[in-house]
Amino acid sequence: MKKIVSFVMAAVIAAVSVPCITAEAASMSAVPAAEQTVSASDSELADYANEVAVIVNKERSAKGLKPLRVLPKLQSAAQVRANEITRVFDHHRPNGTTCFSVIEEFGLDYYYIGENIAAGQTSPERVMTAWMNSEGHKSNILDPDFMYIGVGVVQKGSTLYWTQIFLKYEEFSDAYIPKEKEKPKYTGDLNSDGKVDGRDASAILIEYAAVSSGGSSKLNSEQKKLADIDSSGMIDSKDASYVLGFYSYLSSGGKTTDIKQWLRQ
Repeated sequence: MKKIVSFVMAAVIAAVSVPCITAEAASMSAVPAAEQTVSASDSELADYANEVAVIVNKERSAKGLKPLRVLPKLQSAAQVRANEITRVFDHHRPNGTTCFSVIEEFGLDYYYIGENIAAGQTSPERVMTAWMNSEGHKSNILDPDFMYIGVGVVQKGSTLYWTQIFLKYEEFSDAYIPKEKEKPKYTGDLNSDGKVDGRDASAILIEYAAVSSGGSSKLNSEQKKLADIDSSGMIDSKDASYVLGFYSYLSSGGKTTDIKQWLRQ
């Protein structure tokens, strides 16, 4: 079977799809994403990689495509590439070989392969938005021929570097469908976005106004528990004030991540 390669740069973004036997590549560049301060632990970076794979499959599902499976060896190869693009942001490796030579180091081969890379986005959602807004990257993500995915994420300084490698090859028994990690429930986080901020305070005030005026509740039972910050059994303006105070504390560099612990300080 003829081998096909497809590789794309994002955030600094480029795309190409050619038969590998020609060894030629065309590219198109875009403005790098604005660099923001990021600090992530190794476990958080691993979670980011998993979340990117999960979002990829959500995008594929929306188009009626089969999900991609994470292949552990491909995941390791993508992590190597993520490290390499911190030094040379290109589809050629620092040693001058093509990016796809990395999979040989993990005992893999391919019928069809692709790469997306990115730098500067601060979350899985943001890097996936950047890729999905670029036709070349989107084409790789939604390519019906791909079977497997590996995602690498590396932090250098305050910048995150991202790599996706897509593969079509034989069946691997250790490949798996990535699962969305259950997000912890934070008191005050009514919209489950992982943050306690002004939007949560607004939701509390809307609830308070509705109930106080004899209207119906706007929150479900889980949200009501999360909204009762002081555990008074009531949801009122004090709870909204606590949320805003905690948000201000976090915005100014506060380290405590639990609002109830913050209230006890």
